Amino acid sequence: MRLALILAFILGLVLKVLHIPYHTVLLLVVVVLGIGSNIPGLSKARKPEAWCHLAFWTWLLHLVALLKLFPFRTATLILAAAATLVAVIVAIRERPKPSAVPQLAGAFIVVMLVMAAPTSKRFYFTNLRFSLEQESDYRTWDKYSFFLLHEGRTAEALAANSMAIEAAMTTHDEATADLLQARRESIEGNTWEHYMPLMHGH
Repeated sequence: MRLALILAFILGLVLKVLHIPYHTVLLLVVVVLGIGSNIPGLSKARKPEAWCHLAFWTWLLHLVALLKLFPFRTATLILAAAATLVAVIVAIRERPKPSAVPQLAGAFIVVMLVMAAPTSKRFYFTNLRFSLEQESDYRTWDKYSFFLLHEGRTAEALAANSMAIEAAMTTHDEATADLLQARRESIEGNTWEHYMPLMHGH
């Protein structure tokens, strides 16, 4: 079951990179199943192994929160760190060491590398680079331009805004194109302080 869940999680990440609908549902369901399947083992003979697996899945939960830019990602980071601390303490006392320790360490390293990357790079790679909707997804280009602007990359933000306007025109959404043009002026004047999603229906 563990292998099946890990493969399902990887599939969810692939769907996310391709920007295919419902990838978030798949990722969250898999993570919840991964966490839930290890909770019963915390009070049994395989307690050290269960804690390592639980911590592993909490890091994957934080990875989802990072990639989806959930507002509660600080909470998932704290949860993952706390579960890992307990897992390490329990594993230190165990002889031999739980076989899940390398898996936990691998998840930790991967998430730390993702966290170290600038938000704009993470966002572009997981939302635009391989997206099947890249030419028409003006909302994603718009959000990408906001992240670039707040990293001081104004020229690239303007280029992303141009892509957003072009995508809106491709879908014959002139009202949204006008909104994006107004945001272009905010980029040029560096006055775009807070991101507000483009209204659906425009």
